[in-house]
Amino acid sequence: MANRDEQQEGIKGAVEDMKGRVKETAGTLFGNDSMEREGEAQQEKADAQQRVAEKEDEAKRAEQEAANAENRERTQQ
Repeated sequence: MANRDEQQEGIKGAVEDMKGRVKETAGTLFGNDSMEREGEAQQEKADAQQRVAEKEDEAKRAEQEAANAENRERTQQ
């Protein structure tokens, strides 16, 4: 189930990034500094969400590797 949460977080990040890029571009196009800054902020949020998903995935893989190593150690005894 954790993998699903990680995937959802990554998807949320990708969607947030797209929305941010659209807002930033629209803000630039129409000379709306507030909209442009909002778009940049959304892209930063998206980047953070994607990093969280990646780190959670790395942690899960490390836990699995540790469990595998422990199992190998037990069988060697």
